[in-house]
Amino acid sequence: MGDAEERCPKYPSMLKAECSHCQGLERGTADNPHFSIKEVYFDGWPGVEVLKNGGPVHRWDEHFQFGQRIAEMLIACMGILQEFWLSTDDERRAFPPQLIENQTSGLRVQIYVEMHPDFERSDGQTIDRPYLHLRALPPDDDHVGLGAIKCRAICAVEEPLTHWLLEQKVRKLEERLKQLLRKQGVPD
Repeated sequence: MGDAEERCPKYPSMLKAECSHCQGLERGTADNPHFSIKEVYFDGWPGVEVLKNGGPVHRWDEHFQFGQRIAEMLIACMGILQEFWLSTDDERRAFPPQLIENQTSGLRVQIYVEMHPDFERSDGQTIDRPYLHLRALPPDDDHVGLGAIKCRAICAVEEPLTHWLLEQKVRKLEERLKQLLRKQGVPD
């Protein structure tokens, strides 16, 4: 075997054995996607969209978007999302229902798994896949369902999502402070 056969065709300076491209580990590929978030607005309210390689996270969901409360739920349940993502389908089906409480944000989240029809085969049989459901308990009523790829995406964007949440809280505090100052006659 000659030296030319051991070199990466895309990056000839790299040996195939040491090349992330040749090993299938290159960022932004199907096996190693790059997840990111961008800020979006729903009727004037801020939210985020999670992207996979700059596009949709899932081919059946063009826009994986949510607002602040869902983001808080996802961050509060991060360990469970990671466990679900890293599990096999059999392990996901056996996932026990759980309750997460975050006293800082006053959030209680019920977590459970339901089967979700993933696709229909050519013979008409529906293939069910386990989906992780997060349901906020009263006084909240938010709900989100996630398959393994969305759980993986949320785990990958934990840091920027947490940063975005903190920015939202700062914006609300700044707006509240401006309102209080206006009431006292202090100009902007």
